[in-house]
Amino acid sequence: MARFGKHHILVPLVLLVAVLLRALAFSPFAVHHPDEAIQYIEQAHRLAFGTGLVPWEYREGMRSWLVPLLLAGPMRLGEALAPGSLAYVVLPRLTAALLAFAIVPAAYAIGRRISPRHGLAAIAVTGLWYESVYFSVHVLTETLAVSAFFCAAALLKPDARPARLIGAGALLALAALVRFHYLPAIAAFALVSLGMRWRDWGWLALGGIAIAIASGAIDAAMGQAPFLWIYRNFAQNILADKASEFGRYGIEAYGQMVWLAWSVALVPILWLAAKGARRFPALPAAALVNLAVHLLIGHKEYRFILLTTEIAILLAAIGTADLMDGRRHGDRLLAGLVALWALASATLALAEPSNPGWRRFESGFRLAREARLHGACGLALADRSYWKSGGHTYLGSAPLYYVQGRDPSDTLARLTAGSSAYDAIIAAPGQAPPAYRNLACRGDADGSLCLAIRPGPCTRSAVTEPWRMQAAMEAGNR
Repeated sequence: MARFGKHHILVPLVLLVAVLLRALAFSPFAVHHPDEAIQYIEQAHRLAFGTGLVPWEYREGMRSWLVPLLLAGPMRLGEALAPGSLAYVVLPRLTAALLAFAIVPAAYAIGRRISPRHGLAAIAVTGLWYESVYFSVHVLTETLAVSAFFCAAALLKPDARPARLIGAGALLALAALVRFHYLPAIAAFALVSLGMRWRDWGWLALGGIAIAIASGAIDAAMGQAPFLWIYRNFAQNILADKASEFGRYGIEAYGQMVWLAWSVALVPILWLAAKGARRFPALPAAALVNLAVHLLIGHKEYRFILLTTEIAILLAAIGTADLMDGRRHGDRLLAGLVALWALASATLALAEPSNPGWRRFESGFRLAREARLHGACGLALADRSYWKSGGHTYLGSAPLYYVQGRDPSDTLARLTAGSSAYDAIIAAPGQAPPAYRNLACRGDADGSLCLAIRPGPCTRSAVTEPWRMQAAMEAGNR
């Protein structure tokens, strides 16, 4: 086989496989978390086309507009290039996926500092690992922040020139602004990386200040006091503990989550990561500080520690290459270990309970799109989760109602009473009134939903005005 020293032959092949895996994972409908749909894609739709739900975080001025603005341009471009198609959804999501993919070449650049073998191990493991693939095709602040961090880490070398230091500072600042919870980890990374090299700190700060000024200008242009959203988010979710309304967990929760995600692979991954950590002490410092910060926060989700887990995988890849130092047939042995990484990744990607849900929450979004293609003049969503339709992103400008009763019979009575306002309903199978016929039903791990339609127009009704989705969200502080 080709020697790893001739990595210029193998790196493009690994990149191609990494791209193909992400193409298989990509879906214009699947989301990892409701925030992806309502907080980011829906807000981009609101910027691009003027229609969209306004969740409580934006009503309270708790979110930056960086991510919605990033998506809004490609969204408008997609509609201009292919009117009426899904291009207006696909193009912004591809833009985010492309930015998230940057961790793969960044991992190669970090490993390549040691040797071509380490570079190839880093790009192969990062490119093939199932969580890296999964999260890279979702629009999440964690994913974008980790990508910016990895690119900064690739630039921030001990002998880095001023231009690289400025770029690293800009990327670290961007990571902190996209996901401000990562700021302590970013600070730890910079401190360990630069130490007392004051000249380098100056160049790093220059890049960070430039991004901060640009972000502040965006805040002002969107009618917000610069950076006030950070304080309001911190005050609501941390000081007032608002986030705990969505679940509060003990410090053991992240250990349980990582065990579910990695299973018995956890032991060799941590062992290999410990070996690799000796090469780049700033990376484990960032990973551990990030984990410590999130352990202190009551509301815990696995995606919150994505920076920690991605660093651990990268360091484990470096540690895998370290195992081959001084060994005969080291390149072939490393190829075998990378194959084991790929096997473990594929097993975890498809097995329960580690399977992340590759087509998670697609049902409602697909049905909302079908309602739009059907020409619905109004849509009622009868499901406990108000976000199941994806807002107006997939439905368009038709009125959207949230109809939820005390029990299934009460929900049916409400759907019937307000039926003049909507000719389409998304609800559980058999939940629509007799005047409606099922057009399509779809199901996933979260349950089955059906789209039911009726003939005839829609007329505004006093009964349904309080059920308008925006009014229902405001009443429920969502």
